[in-house]
Amino acid sequence: MEHITVECPILVNASREQVWLAVTEAEQLSVWYAPGSPWDIPKLEAGAAIYFHHSPNSYHAGTEVITLQATIEAIDPKRRFALRWELDFVGEPMVTTFLLEEEDGGTRLVLTESGYESREQARPTEEGYTMSLKNLKAHLEGRELPY
Repeated sequence: MEHITVECPILVNASREQVWLAVTEAEQLSVWYAPGSPWDIPKLEAGAAIYFHHSPNSYHAGTEVITLQATIEAIDPKRRFALRWELDFVGEPMVTTFLLEEEDGGTRLVLTESGYESREQARPTEEGYTMSLKNLKAHLEGRELPY
C-alpha cells in the first residue's frame, strides 16, 4: 500500500527562535494553526502528551469540539518538532513534523504529515496546512490572519 506524505513549506520573515516558539507554544498555536481551536501542551518534552481541541467550524455556535491527543515524538530545539497522532478514524499513526531552517534572513518552515493512504485522503490536509502556514506567516509578521 502506498503511503502519502503531505509537505507544505513557507518562508517567514522572522527568526528561527520566533518560529520555534510559534510552533511549540500552545498560546501561539491556538492563534494561527486553526483559529478557534485551542492547544494544550503541558510539557514540552519527547514522550509527553499534547491536546488539540478542534472546533471544525468554530465560527458557528453550537459546534462540537473534538479533542485529539498526540505524543511528542521528537524535539530538537529550533530545528524539529514532531507529533505522533494515534487516531481512531485513520488506520496508520500520523506524524506531523515542523522543520525549521534559516534562509534569506528569515526562517523556512516545512510542515509535513505522513500516514495518508491516498492523495484523495491527503488533499484536504494539504489545503488546510497551506492556509494555516499563511496564518503563521501573518501572525509572525504582524499582519491580520487571512484565514
